Amino acid sequence: MNKLESSRSLMKWLSVANRFTGMALDKELAEMGLNSSQHFFVVKICEEPGITQDKLQSLIYLNPSNITRGIAQLAQKGFVTKETNSRDKRTSCLYPTEKAEACYQKIKAIQKNWMKVLTKDFTEEERALLCTMVERTAKNALDFFNDEQA
Repeated sequence: MNKLESSRSLMKWLSVANRFTGMALDKELAEMGLNSSQHFFVVKICEEPGITQDKLQSLIYLNPSNITRGIAQLAQKGFVTKETNSRDKRTSCLYPTEKAEACYQKIKAIQKNWMKVLTKDFTEEERALLCTMVERTAKNALDFFNDEQA
């Protein structure tokens, strides 16, 4: 396989894994009233109560308008509350509700189970290597995008 075919294959399989991950998460999270786009917000807000929307954006690399929309949906569904930041009135701090905290462990279990599905025939070393390589790939994409915006 030449380099061009290899890059096409990588992009294809990353896309396939992402698409089926979203579908699996949507199915599993539906009973809680969440979807694959929202669950990560709930996890991060439960793990860091009081996190600002700006910090959330720096952790998950989404457009600020997508984060604002996602947080508004979660607030409407009763998963999060927003409070004005006492240090900077222009920003809001995000807190999990009891509903979010009740779902947190279920969400983590769903994530763990899906990771087992994705890496079912992998050794521990292969799992670690995959995580490292996908993270490096994502950071390369992020660096490229940030350089293009500069």
